[in-house]
Amino acid sequence: MTPEYRIDAEQRIKSYLSGNDINNIKYMQVEQTFTDVGLEIHVWNVKSKNDGNWWVVEGESVPMNLYTQNEFYFSADEAYSFHLGISQRLEVSHHQAFRHVIDEVPLDIDHVKSISRRLNNAAVDLNNVTGPEDIQAIGLTCRESLIELAGVLAQDNPDLLKEHELKAADFKGISKAIINIYAPGKSNSKLRKRCRDVVEAAWDHSSEVVHSPNKNIPDAKICLLLTCTAVSLIQNLFLKYLGFDSEPKCSACKSMDFELFSKDESDETIFSCNTCGHEEAVE
Repeated sequence: MTPEYRIDAEQRIKSYLSGNDINNIKYMQVEQTFTDVGLEIHVWNVKSKNDGNWWVVEGESVPMNLYTQNEFYFSADEAYSFHLGISQRLEVSHHQAFRHVIDEVPLDIDHVKSISRRLNNAAVDLNNVTGPEDIQAIGLTCRESLIELAGVLAQDNPDLLKEHELKAADFKGISKAIINIYAPGKSNSKLRKRCRDVVEAAWDHSSEVVHSPNKNIPDAKICLLLTCTAVSLIQNLFLKYLGFDSEPKCSACKSMDFELFSKDESDETIFSCNTCGHEEAVE
């Protein structure tokens, strides 16, 4: 243990203890250090003037926790063994019900179940990478998902390929044409550029991950995030194109949290804002 690590650990332990209402520390020292699981884990002997005596276990890649010395009569070795068991159970629980990377991006692709299945499987695989080939496989899955999306867009817009002289697997070309359709007009010019940048980045990065043996796990995660973003982006552009961004808003506070109702003995519809209480008649 280096002096720098000791100083940092002592500060973290004091802060942790304070968060558990343990103060007035009169003694703090490393009792034992264990390395039998390939990590350096320290058991600290901590004594407080008013709040009892404690074992605090902390170290590399393990959560910090404290165990009382007053009731269970744990030795430093027993505190370490107990802590290691809890840490391993937490790790198993995490892998059984982890929040994977796709949860970071809103993704609603019921229209193409196979794309959703591909990307979700890739997100699971991201937690079990053991070599460069696993990272390249994730890049390949992302690229295949984008190609499949291009095919769906071309199928939904049958004249698109002929008009723009595109091939069915040309994801970037088809996406850019679709962006022009779903976000038309001068008012959407900046939006179109940003969307084109995203779909181009998703395709280019997935190609790099596929062909390079030197990419790492963050590269694969970025690849998956960009792919999910590109898919979600196209979906939301379509919703915008259908007019979902023209939903009513309160004229007073611009809130979209509202109710519509009719008054008794009247065919008039009333817009009632749930945020500011403003009411007005609407057609």
